Amino acid sequence: MNLREYQQKAVEWAKKSYGLIVAPAGSGKTWIAASIIKHYHEFYPDMSFGWMAPTRETCQQARTSLRVAGVPDEIVDVRCPHESVDFSKKDMLIVDEAKLSPAAGWRRIIESCNGLRYGFDATPWGDDPDRNTVTRTLFHNRTYEIKRSDIGDSLADAYLEISHATDLNLQQKIDDNIDRLFNTRVKYMRIREDELKRMCAWESIVDIGICQNRERNNYAINYAVEHLDMQTLILIPRITLGEEYEKRIPNSRLVHSKIGKKDRRAYMEEFKAGNLRTMIATSLADEGLDLPNVELLIMVSGGRSSQKTIQRASRALRKTETKNCATIVDFSDKFHPIGAFHAKKRMTCYRELGCIFQ
Repeated sequence: MNLREYQQKAVEWAKKSYGLIVAPAGSGKTWIAASIIKHYHEFYPDMSFGWMAPTRETCQQARTSLRVAGVPDEIVDVRCPHESVDFSKKDMLIVDEAKLSPAAGWRRIIESCNGLRYGFDATPWGDDPDRNTVTRTLFHNRTYEIKRSDIGDSLADAYLEISHATDLNLQQKIDDNIDRLFNTRVKYMRIREDELKRMCAWESIVDIGICQNRERNNYAINYAVEHLDMQTLILIPRITLGEEYEKRIPNSRLVHSKIGKKDRRAYMEEFKAGNLRTMIATSLADEGLDLPNVELLIMVSGGRSSQKTIQRASRALRKTETKNCATIVDFSDKFHPIGAFHAKKRMTCYRELGCIFQ
C-alpha cells in the first residue's frame, strides 16, 4: 500500500504516540489507520485490535478497506455502538467519526479500552466546549492534524453555486409557528427558555422554510433533472421531502435509516457503479459514507453547524481517476432572517474549504 507523504507522516507520528488524528475528508484516513494497525501487528503479532464506526454501512466500508489494505479480517474486530460491543480487552481501539465520542454510549465503550486509542475525524470540534474537552480527554489529550494545504492536489476543485430561489412570503408563517410551538411546550419542557426558543425556531425553519418552500425545492429538483449526466447526492432534512424528490427525479433513490440494511447497501453499490445517478439522503449521510464519485452535491438540508456543513460538503471533494472537480449547490435562504443567518455561516465554511464561488 503506497501512502502519500502526508499520510506517511501521520503514520510515523502514530508509531511514537497515540491520540486524535484530524484530517480533511478525502485524505485517506482509513489508509492511515490500516497502516498503523499493520505496523503494530508486524511487531506485536499477538496484539488485538478494535474498530468502532457509527453505522453498519461504515463498518462494512471499513472491513472492505482493511481487506484491500492487506489487513487480515481476523485481527480487527469492526463494530458499531448499536451492536453488542466489548473492546475492554483490546490492545488498540480505532474510533472513526471521533466527534461522536462524547455521547454516553460511545464514551462508555471508549473508556472501557485501556489500550492505545486512535480517533479519526475531519471535523472533531463542535460548538460545545465541554464536549470538545471530553473528546480530547478520551484520546489522551494528543492531536495530530493534517491540514488541507498538506494534501496539495489530492482533493477535487469544488465550484459553489448559490441559489436565491425562495418563497419570500413564509416569514410570518414561520414566526407564528415558532410562537405556537414555544407556548405549547414551555409549560412542560424543563430547559432554558432561550434554548427552547432556538429549538422551536429551527424546527419551524425546516418544516416551513425548507420543506414547504416550493420555489426552493423546485429549483433543487429541476437542477438535478437538468444534470442527470452527473453523479448527484442530494441532502434533505425530512424523509417526506425526500419522497417528493424521489418521485420527480428519474433514476433516483431515497436512502434513510428506516430502509433495510440490505437495500441501503444495494443502493450505495448501484450509485458507486454509476447505475444509479441520483441519491437522496437524510442525515444518514453525515457519518462517513464513502461515495467518492459524487460530482454534484445539492445541499437542501440547510442548517448553521460548521461541523456538519464541512462534513457534508466534503462528500464532493474526493478526487478520483475520473473526477477532478465537483459542483455544490446551496441556498441564500432569505425567506427568514434566521435562514439567511444560517446560510451565511455555511458560506464561511465553503470559503474555509477553498470552494470556488460562481
